[in-house]
Amino acid sequence: MFKEYEVKVHVRNVNETSKLLKKEAILLKRVVQLDIYYDYMKKLFSKDEHLRLRIEYEADNKQVRYIEFTWKGPRQGRNIEIRRDISVQVLPNDLKNLKRILEKLGFKPLVIIRKLRERYKMNNIELEFDKQVELIKNGNKSIPLGSFLQASIETYMQKNHKTIKNKLWKYLHKLGFKHNDWIEKSYIELAIEKLEK
Repeated sequence: MFKEYEVKVHVRNVNETSKLLKKEAILLKRVVQLDIYYDYMKKLFSKDEHLRLRIEYEADNKQVRYIEFTWKGPRQGRNIEIRRDISVQVLPNDLKNLKRILEKLGFKPLVIIRKLRERYKMNNIELEFDKQVELIKNGNKSIPLGSFLQASIETYMQKNHKTIKNKLWKYLHKLGFKHNDWIEKSYIELAIEKLEK
């Protein structure tokens, strides 16, 4: 089990952020991610835990690249999100059966989110630029949630979260972001807010 340290900011100017990232960081990949959050009567959500099935595919040809099943523990921290994280890779042939197992256990999709993600590296910091984050409702209808940039470090080692927070913010400041751009809410929380309106 590792810990993920993450700072997420709201991106108001997608073009400007794209230019700065291309200048300051190295693009690693560009993919579309479909995140299906499962829950049983909102019990996980009420404890700030998430059970997520992520299907990642090529932005151009829709070919599945990677499937991951993840449990995320409750968040900790201020101006930074720290969560325990357990993930397993799922083979494409096993996807249908995994969904069946979840349904048999009473877990149903709570929220489905689609996003175009560009992953960058800036020294040893990972930057994930999520453009066009959307809540998928009733099969095909999409509701925009916005665009966001996440700076993160994942580690198995115990780290001083203040040191990591300062490091992540240092890189975000370099890209023009301030502390008031910080978004505390997770994508699932933003999506549920939209559903409840």
